Amino acid sequence: MQIEIELTKSVNQNAGRYFDLAKKAKKKLEGARKALAESKQKLEKVQKEEDKFWQEEEQKQAKKERKREWYEKFHWFISSEGFLCIGGRDATTNEIIIKKHIDEGDLVFHTDLVGSPFFVIKAEGKTISKQTIEEASIATASFSRAWNQGLRTAEVYHISKDQVKKDLTLPKGAFMIYGKREYQTPVIKLYIGVNKDNYLEQNFIQD
Repeated sequence: MQIEIELTKSVNQNAGRYFDLAKKAKKKLEGARKALAESKQKLEKVQKEEDKFWQEEEQKQAKKERKREWYEKFHWFISSEGFLCIGGRDATTNEIIIKKHIDEGDLVFHTDLVGSPFFVIKAEGKTISKQTIEEASIATASFSRAWNQGLRTAEVYHISKDQVKKDLTLPKGAFMIYGKREYQTPVIKLYIGVNKDNYLEQNFIQD
């Protein structure tokens, strides 16, 4: 390090000049450190906002890309044993379910109350158990007018596909039922759940 000495000035004057220069340099260094700290804070804030933006975009994209299942237009739930159960929301969806979505082996549920939904357990080649039958009975009762009437129970029956027939004289959503009916009298108890992984609203019937 070289130090320049002005010969025209005294030692004290030269020392004072370097002291002033040192003070200025220190202030500049402090200012630079402060500016650097502020820049880091701004950069971190921008980075957090950018990360948040892309996370939200990914979530939006995931929602858009998720295929809407065909049964989501109806009341529906997955039974405790894995059976898909679908039910009508109104006369139109009752009509659609009975005409288009019943296969051999499925069970159809209804009540004797006016305005009751039809519910269907999709068997998909499997034997439907008593537990799932009970859960579908609870769903049928819960979405019927028994709920609005404040009833604690309602009689629900189930039948096979071949026992449901459409008579042209009947209004939309109404069908003729033939043959023996199997009755249950479930206690009305409905639970609502959300599938967080797929963002699907589901209707679960539980004990």
